[in-house]
Amino acid sequence: MKGSECRKNLILTTISMVQQNLHVHPASAKIYQALLCLVELQKIAYGLESDRTAKTILRAHNQSMLFGILCLDLFNSPKTCNIRSMFGMPMHCITNHLPVELRLVSGRTLVAENAERYFNKLRYKRAVMFPS
Repeated sequence: MKGSECRKNLILTTISMVQQNLHVHPASAKIYQALLCLVELQKIAYGLESDRTAKTILRAHNQSMLFGILCLDLFNSPKTCNIRSMFGMPMHCITNHLPVELRLVSGRTLVAENAERYFNKLRYKRAVMFPS
């Protein structure tokens, strides 16, 4: 699954929770809040460079901290995976590096999917030029 599909699924899941009124249920309110933090972080990270202001960078810092706290609260003792895989590098990158990187560089320029897109174009051209 590509990153864009994962981001789309995140948004659809969050919308589904609102439509089914699960966001007000006490058992799922923290899960909804964590998903909402991720949606907002995604919006900030993949937004246009012209939308990047000091206010959005501060918002990214606040949302990443809130997301980290909610994840530690929700998944303090995971049953199906170990703690290192649950709170490993992706979690560290979201909570620590994303807000700082947004201060320095636009999130759109860091997207690996652009490189993937160019690679797929090159692979397609090679397959057309040099069929097996």
